[in-house]
Amino acid sequence: MNDDTVKAPTDDTVKAGGGKEPIQTPVRRIFALGDTHLGEGVGRTMDKFGSEWIRHKDKIYANSWNVVGEHDILLLPGDLSWAKKRKQAEPDLRFLASLPGVKVCIKGNHDFWWESETPIDFPGLLSPPVILDGGRIGIAGSRGWDHPNHGGRSHASDKKVFEREEARLTRSLDAIEDCELRVAMLHYPPQPFLPILKEAKVHLAVYGHVHRNSLPKDEALAVFGEPFDGIPFYCVACDRIDFTPSLLWEPK
Repeated sequence: MNDDTVKAPTDDTVKAGGGKEPIQTPVRRIFALGDTHLGEGVGRTMDKFGSEWIRHKDKIYANSWNVVGEHDILLLPGDLSWAKKRKQAEPDLRFLASLPGVKVCIKGNHDFWWESETPIDFPGLLSPPVILDGGRIGIAGSRGWDHPNHGGRSHASDKKVFEREEARLTRSLDAIEDCELRVAMLHYPPQPFLPILKEAKVHLAVYGHVHRNSLPKDEALAVFGEPFDGIPFYCVACDRIDFTPSLLWEPK
């Protein structure tokens, strides 16, 4: 297992005299909400993108507390803040940390404040790989990238970035390979990474990036629950899901 793996605390109980009772883990559901695009530290809103974005931060807060429980998992797959520098992002990170549940975050293409391949390192927010409940749930992730266009002018540079993201995702998935439930988080659509996800026997993949009314080629990648070789993919860009965390998994 990767030494950088975050092991979130469980609810183990200890009997008097030092003996351990069976591990008592809370019932956890998995929710996700992507592309929060907060901008408190830089004075930026999303209002120009449509009336649905007006006061979207308030919607996220109210809706999250209405549906996500204390012990649930809330996945936040990128484009968290418009900030350019870490200090500017801190008000937005405090807001995300104030949401309910165990919050797991990855970097999006607009998260310029977040140094690549470093943990988010903020109280109340975790970065993959994360293992919960003694290995019952594992969450891996990386930003991802668009599949390189062989005829495109930027093919060489895109190929380099894509291969780097492949390697990062593979390392993260390796860290959760022994978990009973394996979840993959990306910011970009995961379809180009399907071979890696299949090899890792991922149970579901969640992503954002594709907002409503995107270009047709991007809209085609925005699915919710559609299986790809048996792995359901969920696009949770917040304007697609009414700024409400979507329930992706719950124990049977």
